[in-house]
Amino acid sequence: MPETTAQKIERLKAEQNPWEELPRLFQQFRAGFGAIPAADLNQRLKWWGVYTQGDGDGAFGGAARYFMLRIRIANGLLTAAQAAVIAGLSQRYGRGLADITVRQNIQLHWLEAEDLPDIFHALWDAGLTSQAACGDDTRNVTGCPLAGVDPEEWTDASPLARAIGRELIAREEYYNLPRKFKLCVTGCRQWCPNPEINDVAFTAYRHQGDVAFGLRIGGGLSAAPHLAVALPVRLTPDEVLPVARAVCEIFRDADELRQNRAKARMKFLFLEHRWTAEQFVAAIERRLGRSLTAAPPDSPPAAAFRDHIGVHPQRQSGLFYAGVSVLRGRLSADQLQVVADAAGKFAQPGDAIRLTAMQNLVLTGIPAAQVKPLEQTLAAAGLSIAASAFRRGTISCTGKEFCKLAVTETKARAAQLVRELEARLPDFPEPVKINLNGCPNSCGQHWIADIGLQGILVKTPQGPAEGFDVFLGGGLGAGAGLARKTLARVPATELADRLAALLRFYSRHREPEDTLRDFVRRTSPQQLAAVLGQAPAAPTPVRTREELARAEAQA
Repeated sequence: MPETTAQKIERLKAEQNPWEELPRLFQQFRAGFGAIPAADLNQRLKWWGVYTQGDGDGAFGGAARYFMLRIRIANGLLTAAQAAVIAGLSQRYGRGLADITVRQNIQLHWLEAEDLPDIFHALWDAGLTSQAACGDDTRNVTGCPLAGVDPEEWTDASPLARAIGRELIAREEYYNLPRKFKLCVTGCRQWCPNPEINDVAFTAYRHQGDVAFGLRIGGGLSAAPHLAVALPVRLTPDEVLPVARAVCEIFRDADELRQNRAKARMKFLFLEHRWTAEQFVAAIERRLGRSLTAAPPDSPPAAAFRDHIGVHPQRQSGLFYAGVSVLRGRLSADQLQVVADAAGKFAQPGDAIRLTAMQNLVLTGIPAAQVKPLEQTLAAAGLSIAASAFRRGTISCTGKEFCKLAVTETKARAAQLVRELEARLPDFPEPVKINLNGCPNSCGQHWIADIGLQGILVKTPQGPAEGFDVFLGGGLGAGAGLARKTLARVPATELADRLAALLRFYSRHREPEDTLRDFVRRTSPQQLAAVLGQAPAAPTPVRTREELARAEAQA
């Protein structure tokens, strides 16, 4: 009987620890793409943050002879020197592209096998790594990008995030997990790194004047979305790392999750295997050999738009942080170099550059006298501290430009959609979270957006064309819920007109305190579908791939 996909991958992982195979992989890299065996090419390279790149046709194409490299940025914190190194690598090897991800990483594209050893060494010399940025291991540990500078934070949790990341990629016993393992540690009040959709999340609060952490387990999106379950415990800061280790070991040893790759994430202990919050607490306590403090779960913050755009005072007197809008997370190498230079010139030393879960970035430690020069420097590079309601809130996955699973382009379409909405609704007053995905896997997180767009193919008289299913009303925080599919198979060329009609309808009929999420949730799906379903009189002309690329370059 032939091996299943799950059995094959489990066998390959058991045969070799990819973290120990780098000297051998380096020899293959230097010999060129064709010298890399399939098992390494398709599996083991992922443990070092390396994927084969798609040929531009997404799920309908194949792999090109280039690689994507995901650089792990713990808590999203970068120094100016590190950002400059990444900009240089992008310029020299990656055709000048650098994409910020929703997990505070940076991805480079167009990398050739022969160059990967030099790229790895350059990252290591800068104190960076791509280890465990992909694969069945502990992915980048996310946290609040304002850690240590937010005047309202409960605590600076970034040392914990960094410690967990180091611990869980330093030991051989943690290389072979059933699937990817995503953690979040945040000390902020707003929960901006989205702990609700992580496998494990630690959220700070105050209890009787002391810092404590709540614990949530089993969040994740993809095609089976599930918000994390709050456990009835209260942790001290000293307990966070041991509990993270214990949960990782529970996940590692859950053989029931190794039978089906589609159901191998932590959330399926709840969705498929009927685990309860109390059962999970008991499992953690067995691993620790002691009890945890029982307590009601901490409460999520009020639903709010979780970004950091604009200039705001830090907790340090006389210093400011500046949140910069990066449309759909894409920077050119030149722009990233400008950011690095600006941080070195205008900011205080340290982790002056912070990446956010909204694919934007923040510069910290800016003296008041340097704020205006910083704004001018960034604006000259096409980066804005003041952004429209649509520009600041639109994120996207990689799309079929580079991803082998996507059925639609997303990065260029996101840029085009933003420009068209800005033209139709130039004075729209409140930020709107618009998330684009090229496939159902939800790397762009359409389930938790005000407006989520999932790529799909649409039948037209001219043949199949790119389109999107429209999901509305998702969001996190108090009253968290998943977006619901409201209209299917909208041609991509009609999106701007249909969404503009929806937003005008919202503006006319909202209550004074309504957010878009509130309004969508109290409006019948049939009524929303009727508004969205009105095809525009003159749809936006279909654009070729070359036209989309030119439009993206102008964004």
